[in-house]
Amino acid sequence: MEEEQSEFRRWDQLLPDVLGLIFINLSLQELLTVIPPICKSWSKVVRGSRCWQDIDLFQWSIRWKPHQLDRMLRMLVTRSSGSLCSLHVAGLRNDSIFSFITENAGSLQVLRLSGSLISDSIVKQTAQRLSTLTFLDLTCCPKIGAQALEAIGKYCKLLETLCRDMMFLDVLGKVEAEDEANAIAGTMPRLKHLDLGFHLISTECVLNILSRCHQLERLIKNVCVSVKLDRNFLTEKYPNLEISWMTPVLSSDRF
Repeated sequence: MEEEQSEFRRWDQLLPDVLGLIFINLSLQELLTVIPPICKSWSKVVRGSRCWQDIDLFQWSIRWKPHQLDRMLRMLVTRSSGSLCSLHVAGLRNDSIFSFITENAGSLQVLRLSGSLISDSIVKQTAQRLSTLTFLDLTCCPKIGAQALEAIGKYCKLLETLCRDMMFLDVLGKVEAEDEANAIAGTMPRLKHLDLGFHLISTECVLNILSRCHQLERLIKNVCVSVKLDRNFLTEKYPNLEISWMTPVLSSDRF
């Protein structure tokens, strides 16, 4: 019986890399509260970078107060030790936490920041740190404009997906959407997926994007009376392009 048992390695003796591969399948709450007290080896692994290459705080973001979210972000991003590949969080309330993320995320590929209040200026200052991004979600981020998007396009040459949905009340009566669309067209030629609902832009802006983003495979656009595009023309001119026409986003439920 003892010989049979000796053939099986104890869980607390598993290699850290193996434990890390197991732990990344657990929930955030389990990683933070269940695993650490079990034994020293498990606690050491869960405090290391292996478990924090993908951080999803979206559901927690909705419930937490801003200072609680900032504190958790700083702790987990620090644990990732520069190996963070994906971050999903909503409702950032200040520029300092965004700056901290960019300072410690040199390997970041996917960044989702829906409903955040980060500014144009901080994005311009830190965009060069995000050169590895392939996916960026700036849904319902009202303080970001054309200058930030231009900086992202300048430095994030690997970017393939940009989500820039807005709420109806955020764009009503504003003209910046035209500048944003032209900034995208002028600096993001490698985009494959672009989400622009709800943006009040002209037909010329849409055609500018289509003519300059040659690799575009999917464009999501709101229903806007100012845009006049013939579907037969689009099908003939851009046969590999999928265009989805959306209705306006009226509430923060979108993110």
